[in-house]
Amino acid sequence: MRGGKRADLMKKILVSCKRGETTAAVLVDGQLEAIYFASYDNPRLSGNIYKGRVQNILPGMNAAFVDIGRDKNVFLQFKSSQKISIGQSLLIQIDKEAAGTKSARATLNFSLAGRFLIFLPTMGYIGVSNKIRGEERNRLHALAKKIRPAESGLIVRTAAQGCDENILREELAALENLWARILERNSKRKPPALLYNDNDLIEKLLRDEPDAENFVVDNLKILRKLNEIVPPEKISFHEDNAPIFETFGIAEEIADTHKRELLLPSGGQIIFDKTEALTAIDVNTNKFVGRNFDETILRTNLEAAEIILRQLKLRDIGGIIIADFIDMTSDADKKILLDFLREHARLDRNKTTIVDMTPLGLVEITRHGG
Repeated sequence: MRGGKRADLMKKILVSCKRGETTAAVLVDGQLEAIYFASYDNPRLSGNIYKGRVQNILPGMNAAFVDIGRDKNVFLQFKSSQKISIGQSLLIQIDKEAAGTKSARATLNFSLAGRFLIFLPTMGYIGVSNKIRGEERNRLHALAKKIRPAESGLIVRTAAQGCDENILREELAALENLWARILERNSKRKPPALLYNDNDLIEKLLRDEPDAENFVVDNLKILRKLNEIVPPEKISFHEDNAPIFETFGIAEEIADTHKRELLLPSGGQIIFDKTEALTAIDVNTNKFVGRNFDETILRTNLEAAEIILRQLKLRDIGGIIIADFIDMTSDADKKILLDFLREHARLDRNKTTIVDMTPLGLVEITRHGG
């Protein structure tokens, strides 16, 4: 199983649909591991493929704004060798959500994700998940090189460990067919038009959590959709009067992922502030317990570090993250904190890098996600 967990742990997915929002919680042996959200009023765009129309071009920047039929145009960076003009119809994929006043970002490099492979129809790149090591990594890289279509690329996902050639070829064929359907829609529809929606929650769950053993849902529409794809013995309907997340004891933890401020058991606090450029995290302490001042600071920082890494995962925060821990005077204590962060960051299935601590004591983190 991904994230450094043993393969014999049981994975259960709870799906709740309330007031136009669907939330899915992934439990591994009863512990909350991931949260997925989908909103009908504010749907995610990342991964979607559109036929857009170029509205304007930024001279000298090799950039354009493209109309995809939503309130704001999306930002597209392109190579100088690519000839793009105002009014042109363009096939694009969204690769980053809008944030603050910044528009969503688009790309001309397409990717279609399956359970085991990511198909890159316009790029000749071959890659293997960093979580796959040793001979298995070499085997899968060679296999990807063997089966990839000409002038296209593949990324082998972590879930592909142990898969044989037939399984990968079967999924690749499905992804190629999907790309062909997208191109067919592109040839028939006028811009702006959505050609492929990558944010169907149930499809995303089945793709990203293929080892789920059980689904519990509280919505009949979702139940019917799952029944078309998943064996019925793996699905159950939540009929309890109590909300599903309360029944499984995770309602409060899910609510915490929406809070700007979280309290530490020691009495300190963590504050999350997301800006357009980065996520800033501030660790404060309201009271000190114990006789040793430095020891208390280190203990509080380690407590905060564990919660911060968990919140990055549950909130799916990506990009640049700056964490301002409580100041420490001891170089040895700073090393203990960085070593702790690096060791626990390895448990995140998304690549999380603890870069370093700046001279001002700020810890720099990067994470794929968001």
